[in-house]
Order: sequence, then C-alpha cells, then structure tokens
Amino acid sequence: MTREAATCLGLVLDGVEGAPVTVEAHETFDAVPGALRICGLPDPAVKEGGLRLRIAMHPLIGDEVFKLVGGVLINLAPADLKKIGRTLDLPMAMAYAALVLGLDRERVKRLLFLGEIGLDGEVRPVVGLLAAMLEAKRRGLGVVCPAANLDEALLIEGPDVYPVRRVEEAFDVARGAAPPCAAPRGPSAVARAPARLPDLAEVHGQFLARRALEIAAAGGHNLLFEGPPGSGKTMLARRLPGVLPPLSDEEALEAALVRASVRPLDPSRFHAPAFRNPHHTASPVGLAGGGNPIRPGEVSLAHRGVLFLDELPEFRREALEVLREPMEERAVHVTRAGRARALPAHVLVVAAMNPCPCGFAGLDDGRCRCTPFQVRRYVARISGPLLDRFDLRVRLRPVPPAELLDATPSEASVAVRGRVTAARARQRARGRGALNAELSDAELGAVAALRPSDAAFYRRLLEAHRLSARGAKRLLRTARTAADLAGADEVGAVHLAEAASYRLGAAAEEAVAASAPAG
Repeated sequence: MTREAATCLGLVLDGVEGAPVTVEAHETFDAVPGALRICGLPDPAVKEGGLRLRIAMHPLIGDEVFKLVGGVLINLAPADLKKIGRTLDLPMAMAYAALVLGLDRERVKRLLFLGEIGLDGEVRPVVGLLAAMLEAKRRGLGVVCPAANLDEALLIEGPDVYPVRRVEEAFDVARGAAPPCAAPRGPSAVARAPARLPDLAEVHGQFLARRALEIAAAGGHNLLFEGPPGSGKTMLARRLPGVLPPLSDEEALEAALVRASVRPLDPSRFHAPAFRNPHHTASPVGLAGGGNPIRPGEVSLAHRGVLFLDELPEFRREALEVLREPMEERAVHVTRAGRARALPAHVLVVAAMNPCPCGFAGLDDGRCRCTPFQVRRYVARISGPLLDRFDLRVRLRPVPPAELLDATPSEASVAVRGRVTAARARQRARGRGALNAELSDAELGAVAALRPSDAAFYRRLLEAHRLSARGAKRLLRTARTAADLAGADEVGAVHLAEAASYRLGAAAEEAVAASAPAG
C-alpha cells in the first residue's frame, strides 16, 4: 500500500524576499528501491542536496527501511519557480523522514525548515533566514534553522525558533521533544558593536569639504568630490558613516534583509549604516543588481547607508547610467526572464574624481600636461543627467603644509553626528517622514516657502546659471538642509547662497575651461 504524501515548508530567495516552497515527498514504484528523484525546477545545488540527505540520513533510517520503501519522489512547488541554493536540504530531509519514519505530519506542517545538510548530518548555516522568519511570522509558523544562524533569527519577534546542529535534532523538534529557544528577541535585544569607524578628527583642513559632508549626512544629499590625488577625497568619504546616526530598528531591518540575501548576517552590525565601495570595473548588474536569479547589486547592498564610487570617470559609462534611477527613485526595478522585482536602494551616493587624467589640473604648478581635449574627454565620461543628480559638488585642493602639520585636533565625528542627528530630527518633526533630499515637490514647497526678497534672489540664481527644473529643486532642498543645521525655521538667502556655492561652484564642466592648460 502506497504511503500518503508527506509535506513540509521550505523557502528560497527571490530577489531579497523569500519565496515559500512546499516540499512533497511521495513513494513511487517506477524506480530502484530507495532511489530519490527531485522535480520542480531544482538547480544543481538542490539536486545534490538529495544525495547529501540520503547519506546523512542513512544511519538514522537504516538499511531495512530503505529496502521496504520504493523510489521516493520529492516535488518542489510551485513548479514554475526555479529553486536555487542550499536552503532546501533540511525541508527535503524532513519531508523524506515524515514519509518513511512516520513523524507527526501535522506538526511538521506547522514548521518552516531552512538549512544545508552535510554528509555527517550536520546542519550548516545558509542565507535568507531573515526572509524565512518574516514569512513564518506571516503564516504563524515556527522556524527550524541552523544553530549558527540563531543570532540572525532572534532579530524577528514572533515565530518560535528551534536551532538545530544536526538532522536528528530536527527530528526531535518534529516529535515535540525539543522546546523553542527562550533567548530575548527583537532588534532591541541585539548587542551593538562598539564604534570603530574612521573619525573626522583625523582630517586636516578641507573645511568646505567637511561642511559639505555634514550637509550631505543631514539631508541625504548626493555628494561629489573633485580634486588632485592626495587631497583627501577618499579619506573624507570613508568618514561619512561615522557622522550618520545609527539606524532605527525599522531601517536596520530593511537593510539587513538585503544584506542577509547575500551572506549570513552579522547581528552586531545590525544598526550600523552600510558602506559599500565597489571597484571601478564593476558591471551594470554588479552595481544595480539583476541576473538569474535576481540578486541585489552594490546600490541595494548599501541600502540605508553609503555607496562610494571612487575614481568616478573610470567606471564604465553604461554601469554609471544604471544608477540614475536609484539616485532619483530610491529603488531599482529589475526584470529578468519575465520576473519583475523592485530592489530597495535608499542610499547616499558619494563619488570622487580627479579634474583630469593625470589629476593635477588647476594647481598652477606645471605638473599637469593634459590638453583641453583630454580634459574634456575625461570629464565627458560622466553624463550630464548623472552629474545633475549630485546636490553637492566640492572642489578640493591640496592641504597646505602648515595645516597638515598642525597638531591641533580637528572636530571629531561625534560632534558632527550630534548636529546631523538634530537636523534630521527637525526634518522628521515636520511630519513628512522623509529627509529633505527625498521630499516631493509639493512637500518641498510646504517646508521651504521663501519670503519675497529671498524668492527674488532664488530666481536670479536660476536665471544666471540656467539650472534645470531638477537642479532648481535640488538646490532648494539643500538650502532647506542648511537651514535645518542652523536651526532656522525658514530658508533664507544665506542658505540659498551656500547651497548654490556647492552645487554651482565646483561643477565638473567649469573645470575644463578654468583649469586645463593651453595646448
């Protein structure tokens, strides 16, 4: 008599979200006794999982049971979703065991299983546990996961968590013989790692660049540094995470869900803003995400943090152009093989570039030998629409020796972070729920209304510099942030002037005529 099919629930990643997979095990008689087949669009890793689980479970099931059972078919539903990765080893093992060992099938159905199985029966850590916890919370299920992933699982309140180190421990859970983990749950229970971020106190001089960094952090504005080698562009950019406030629990969970789709999460860094620094050889898919299956790119892995693009003109143009959408929309929309996914990309983009191929244009010391044509071609690697999305553009010059050797410490990141936190609190207190760089045009008009004299000054700025509509709105958003840092309720001419100096004073196009030597 054929046994009734046994089922349990697993999960694979689809983008950064979890896709539930129903694992069904059924006895068949058209194969060699004990043989195991898997259907439902499994990739090679999933197929090899069937081999691993048979070897791992042999000591638990025994030869006699293998002889009594015909071939076993494991079906992975839905059938049209490609199953990729190692997360289905444990649910396949549990469905198989429920079929041949008579485990409590109703209890198995009330659990979600996730884990890779070694040949010795060890349950190894996998990616995607946060997504599994959220799916289990929606369905009211418990979660059986690798013990090595326990810290990650405890970030989510709600589902019972059963950490296991070996397959037989998962059997005990299915029999009701193992209690759930009783450790504290939720983001607030996570021990925060001590701050070991680069500090602004180590930066000598560059007061305008430091101020631009503060404005960028306070309002979420994209920032472009331009200057010769050694002027501090990269050093400043790496100190931006240190002036950003820690993420709220909600923001941290959003960011962690993306990071956890690529590698196991480090819970001690749960509240820390990400800092991603991709190499300039990165492909468009590497930056924006995509592929088959869809996976997040660098801009999504930096969600709620900083994406730093060093040597900006050295990136391939087609790779840079894919960043235009996330810099504007705060998301990446990817379509692959008929599947569409929206990947989160709420990032602060910071870029650095030299003024010319050799890097020394504009120093008036004779080191630059680039022709005007070479400078124009170098700068033209960055499109106008992309440049238009940088609210702040700062031209750096080498730090004078007197400032470089000055032993007086510069202002530390903690002091700047205090002002940034206060400015962000003012923005959120206005009830818009967004930073100034994220405001819609209607919201901007409500929070940045200008007095007649200031409106006239603003109009003269727009007319003199022929700003695009996007550029005009971005300038006003930056001015609103400067006012927030000053504790001002209204945007005034002084704030508009500061915003204009950063947006217009270091435009890359002006560097061609101003800094390139003749000939």
